[in-house]
Amino acid sequence: MTTRRLAAAALGAALLTLPACSDDPAPATGTTTSTTATSSRPSATPRPAAAGVDRDLARSVAKVARAHPEADIALAHAPVGARGPVEVHGAPTTLVAWSTIKVPLALAVIRSADGGDWSGDVERALTASDNAAADSLWQRLGAGEAAAGAVETQLRRGHDTRTEVPAEVTVPGYSAFGQSRWRLTDQTRFTAALPCLAGSSSVTEAMGRVVDGQRWGLGTIPGARFKGGWGSTPEGYVVRQLGIVPGAKGDLAVTLQVRTGTHEGGTAIADELARSVRLHRGTLEAGRC
Repeated sequence: MTTRRLAAAALGAALLTLPACSDDPAPATGTTTSTTATSSRPSATPRPAAAGVDRDLARSVAKVARAHPEADIALAHAPVGARGPVEVHGAPTTLVAWSTIKVPLALAVIRSADGGDWSGDVERALTASDNAAADSLWQRLGAGEAAAGAVETQLRRGHDTRTEVPAEVTVPGYSAFGQSRWRLTDQTRFTAALPCLAGSSSVTEAMGRVVDGQRWGLGTIPGARFKGGWGSTPEGYVVRQLGIVPGAKGDLAVTLQVRTGTHEGGTAIADELARSVRLHRGTLEAGRC
């Protein structure tokens, strides 16, 4: 095992094993424009928006954060096709990816040209967050170092230059890939690039067919293509999403994350953040490939 993989394993081993959930039983190159909402810790105070930041969205996200001082909340966005700065609101703590990592995993299998029929596993992994299907995709890539390297290759194609995918299980009962630590800014850059990457159409189309029970957060926005992830960590319960949202003149890459006490609490806050995006997306910079 390489030094990098040993480091990842050591980090994961430090986590506590917690009850499995419906997700995996089981983070900037470039500059973010600002952190505009309260840090969601009671002692934090809002900071002024930087020039160019959408102030209406900043105020809206800050209002959500003030209403939930017990939670860590963050939202980021960038125009699809852009490689520039990511606009961030809230407290973008680096968190476990959970099933959002199934997006580059699926893309890696599609790009592998192994000659097999991957369509069913990709569909189930992305529309229903099926863990068995995702594990099958991981095995198709050779598992271990081979699979981790293949997923990282897709992240690099999407302008995420930092995220590392564990090659082996670091927390018993949870997938190796689901324990990746994915910074919100890096995830946003990847999402902004995703529709423009060769081989991505099968992925983004499946992201538009997510099952009803998982259509919280960005799933409440008509036309959104998205993937969620959720699960327990020693620091709290995490829910997060990446998605492509229709804007006024193109599409937006939007990511969000919430760390709070329960799945129900986290998804309810995600719904509030998505409502903020829905209300203000007409003024946000959008783009196309």
